[in-house]
Parts: sequence; structure tokens; C-alpha cells
Amino acid sequence: MTLKYRILLLIGLIVASATALFPRNVKERVKGPNGFVYDTVRRVPLKRGLDLQGGMHLALEVDESKGAIPQKEEALDRALKVVRTRIDQFGVSEPLVQKSGTDRIIVELPGIDDPQRAQEVVQKSAFLQFQITDKTQALEKVLPRLDALVKNLGKPVASNTASPNAPASAQAPAAPTTDLFTTDTSARRPTDSTKTDSAKTDSARTDTAAAVPTTAGGFSKLIQQGQMPGEYFVAESDLPTLESYLSNPAVQGALPPGKVIRFGSDSMELANRSYRTMYVLDARPIITGENLVDAKPNTSPTEGTIVEFQFNNEGGRKFRSETSKHVQDYMAIVLDDRVMGRPPIIQTAIGSRGQITMGGRDLQAASDLALVLRAGSLPTPLKIVEIRNVGPSLGQDSISQGTRAALVAIVFLVLMIVVYYKFSGMLAVGGLFLYVVFTLGILAGFNAVLTLPGLAGFVLSLGVAVDANVLIFERIREELDRGKTVRTAIDEGFSNAMAAIVDSNVTAALTAAVLYQFGTGPVQGFAVTLLAGIIASMISSIFVVRTFFMLWLNRKPATTQTLSI
Repeated sequence: MTLKYRILLLIGLIVASATALFPRNVKERVKGPNGFVYDTVRRVPLKRGLDLQGGMHLALEVDESKGAIPQKEEALDRALKVVRTRIDQFGVSEPLVQKSGTDRIIVELPGIDDPQRAQEVVQKSAFLQFQITDKTQALEKVLPRLDALVKNLGKPVASNTASPNAPASAQAPAAPTTDLFTTDTSARRPTDSTKTDSAKTDSARTDTAAAVPTTAGGFSKLIQQGQMPGEYFVAESDLPTLESYLSNPAVQGALPPGKVIRFGSDSMELANRSYRTMYVLDARPIITGENLVDAKPNTSPTEGTIVEFQFNNEGGRKFRSETSKHVQDYMAIVLDDRVMGRPPIIQTAIGSRGQITMGGRDLQAASDLALVLRAGSLPTPLKIVEIRNVGPSLGQDSISQGTRAALVAIVFLVLMIVVYYKFSGMLAVGGLFLYVVFTLGILAGFNAVLTLPGLAGFVLSLGVAVDANVLIFERIREELDRGKTVRTAIDEGFSNAMAAIVDSNVTAALTAAVLYQFGTGPVQGFAVTLLAGIIASMISSIFVVRTFFMLWLNRKPATTQTLSI
């Protein structure tokens, strides 16, 4: 290649690297006085990793505690897409979501300051179902059998489950919940409610509510009839006992066929006691969240914080058809097997739009619910097997120490190469400077993430770049000692050293590729920077330094050429 084209190519490489590193406007999620907001900032487009910026590292695996997951690897791939969508909408700047091996998902969230919220967003299944409450009193019909099973279990029965209207020492059967409402004027509404289009909760419709039979059995004592079909109340203190009964296989087998029991997300204060709602629902949902296409948080002057959702055309048609069959029935909106609020009554057929009223919850809770609904439900449950939090101060310390180490390494290399190789060493220093520019340009151009191990890889690749120059200069010295001219010695020095340089760099590049392919987190960060440094060192030592020699040779007559090396 002629000198002219070498200079043009070198200028092109410098311009490309400078362009990749030139500060630009980037939209980022930044923390303001009133929380996180999106703002446009001007910065160098070089991403910093978790260990430099601070944040949270999560490792997720498929949760098989409740049974084996068929086609586990395929399920993990689908879960990866859902998690990535959720994190992208979560608002974290420059997150990392990737699969590690065949059974793990790695999530890195730089700059996150609410780890608990992030964990909930990642792990929430977000399986949405719309189910009709039971209106056949199916649970009442099997209560005698359930009481007999509970008695045989030999477990203690709660002694404080009598009606709140009765004395604490009385052992009378549980009173109907309608008495609770009529005798306690301080009772307040649930902390959460749910509504869908024209569906409204009809609290006046209590004529269908019947008291639980007063069998005084171990199961019957724990529940009290609610105000709507299929609704029951359980004292918070009795909830663990009831859940232990319901987890028993014998009790599960005695439950009404075609029905499921789901607890509500509400808690209620009745007669100075805290109660949790429990619902008996039709097992078959009339529709699921599979057809949901949009969900967004909002606020209503009358209902507070809400989440508005919308189905696609197919889902809208199915929802309208199903709800038209259940006019005047109560419909529960169930998210991850929890009933969201009290089921509203279906007054007319419902179309493709609806809303979930969040009650006393804040707008952030509504935003998170809308986020997971938009992203879709997880195809398989995930568990967190590793979690690390890195503070921003630690990240800043890492940057300072890593930068100091790199500067010290560069100073020592420059001194060594200039003192030992004199003028040729100065040309190598010029190539070393461009090597730094090329390496950073490659990292920025390919959106690579600079990590603390990456800084170590960067310093290591500095040595690789100098090593190539050492091989070349020693070859040039050998040719000069044989009495060859300066131009011939330089040409043959580069030519004879080429094989050794290529072999060593290819070997190092293959090692870096293997580390990147099979490594995770910090190991991958090291591999990426090392690989970029190897490429830049090949360019700087073989192409840039030789171009500098050619420029120097063209400025001096051949008869007066002497090389300080």
C-alpha cells in the first residue's frame, strides 16, 4: 500500500474513532428532586458497567420447587424475553439482561436505588385471569366433609374465630358477616377495589348471601360468609391455619369440583379486627391476559389510582361474549392467583376496555402493575439464586483506582520504550496513543460495557501492543547489524516479525473469545476489552507505526538516513 493511501486510511480510522467517542445527547433516566425523570444529557457514549456505576446484579433460575418444568431450556428462553421487556420498560439506564449457560438469566441494573421493587418486577408472574364467583354455594355443601377431614388431621382449631360481635370467651359458632356490617358502624371499605367498564360492586345485593352452616367444625369456624356469592372472610390470625388445611391433599380432593379458592389482596377492618377476603371461583376463566395489548396507570378523581387495560379485537369479542352470559354475576380479576379488590358485578356485556382500581396504593404500584401486564406473564416461575448490590461510591472508587492503574502502566511503558529504543520508541508512543483512541472507539462503536475487569483487560492489552513493537524493533536491529540500509532494515524487520505477532495475537484473541462465550459478568467484561485491545494493538503496531516510519523515511535522503533504535 502506498504512503498516500496509508495516510488516508489512518485519518479515516482516527475520524471514525473520534466520532464514536464524541459527546452526544443521550436520553437517560435520572434522579430528580421528585423522583426519577427522563432527561437529555450530553456525555461520551461509552457505557459503564455495574461495578463502575453502582446498582444491582441478579441471577435467576427456573423455580422447580412446586414440580418439574417440562422443556426447561425453552421455557427459560421465553422467560428471558419477558424479563427483558419488563426491564426495558422499568426505566433503568443501560440495563443488561442475558442468558448465562442453559439454566440461568443474568440481570444487571446500573444506578438502581430500589432493589426490592426491581426484584418484584422481575419475579412477578403477572398471570391475569377473569373468573366468575361461585353462586351455587358449593363450598357450603362440602363443609361437613371438610370439617371431618380437618378433625382427622389432628390440628388445633383456632379459638378466636367467633363473630366479633360475640364476647371473646364465647365459643358460639361464627356469626354471619352481615351482622358484622350492621352492628359495627366503624367498619370501613376494603383498601383495594376492582372495576371493569360498566362493572360495579353492588354492595346492596346481600339477599343471596347466606350464613355458613353452624356446624362448629374446624374448617367452618375459620370462615364467615361475605356479602356476595362466593365471598368469605377469614381473620388474619386464622389465615395460616386455613392455608395449611387447604394445602393438604385430602382437603384439596374434597373441595367442590370445577371450583378454586383464591384469597384477595384486600384486608378489611371489621369490629376492630383485621380480616382477609377469600373467594370461591369457577375454575375456568372467562378470559386471560393473553389477549391484553395495553395497560397504563392513571388517576381518577372518584376512584383514585387505577390501571386501565385494553384487549385486542379477538380478546374484546371473547370478553363481550362471555360477559353477556354472566350479566348480574360477580367477576373476580385474578392476578397471580390473588383477587385484585372486591369482584364487581357485571351489569352489561363488557367490551375491550376495563380498569383495575388500586384503592389506597400509590401511582408507582399502578405503574409496576401496568408494566408487568404489558410485558406479559412469565411462562415459568423464576427464583433469585444470587443478588449483589454495588453502591455508587464503590463504583466511583473503582473508576479512580482503575484509571490510576492504567495511567501508571502507560507512564512506565512510555519511559521504558523511549529510553530503550530512543527515536523509534517515540514513534511507538505515537502508535500507543492511537491504540488507546482505537480501543475506546471500538468499545463505544459496538455499545460494549466498560467494567472493572475490562479496565484490567485494557491495561493488559497495552502490554500486548508494546510487545509487538518490541518484536519489530529487535528485528530491525538485527537487520541493521547485518549492514543493511535503514529502509531495507525497517521493511524486513516488519516482514520478519509479522508471523510471530499474528500468532501471539490470534492466540490471545481466541482465549478472549472463549472467555466471552463461556464466562459471565466480570469475565465477559474482561474478554470484551481484551479483544478490542488486541484488534487495536494489531492496527497500531503493524500499520500505524510502519506508516510513521515511512513518513520519516520520505523526509530524509537515503544517503543521510540513520535510525536511532
